[in-house]
Amino acid sequence: MARPKSEEKRLHLLHAAAEAVAQRGVGAPTAMISTMAGVAEGTLFRYFPNKEALFNELYLYLFRHMCEALGEALALDQPLMQRAEGQWNAYIDWGLAHPTWIKAINQLTVTDILTAETRETEMSLFPDVGLVEASMKSELFEHLNPAFGDAMFIAIADATLRFAASEPERAAEYKLSGFKAHARIFLPNQD
Repeated sequence: MARPKSEEKRLHLLHAAAEAVAQRGVGAPTAMISTMAGVAEGTLFRYFPNKEALFNELYLYLFRHMCEALGEALALDQPLMQRAEGQWNAYIDWGLAHPTWIKAINQLTVTDILTAETRETEMSLFPDVGLVEASMKSELFEHLNPAFGDAMFIAIADATLRFAASEPERAAEYKLSGFKAHARIFLPNQD
């Protein structure tokens, strides 16, 4: 008889997968993830049928945590630009607090490994759908692969995170500058 699955072990596997993806991208082998989690590779496959399922679950796990932080900063009664800045700041703060997780989620965001179901769930989790809809209306991205817009967002956020982490005393300045760049690209004509 198979042993019951442990939620603690599943979470340990997800955390190890985040570390592996942050280090090696989606090419991180399951053997590496298992070793980092301190379990046999077969144990990983008791919890996740394959690497793609693991990475999709990892993405949603990290995305939920990120959205919780964004939700705490959400004030729907504010104008769009103020909400956008609040969400940007919460995203950067979350990334600074969770550098491994932000690297992993950014690696997974721009791959083809995420299923359509995962993408649908992702959209349902985001706390400010109006902000997402406004961003998607940017003429720069309207007829292109959505992954291009994701990659552009990640590039701006990554630069902001890198400089805010290296010069914490100037983090507020970097967040503001990063937000202004983000807003010019993703929220034009929203002044």
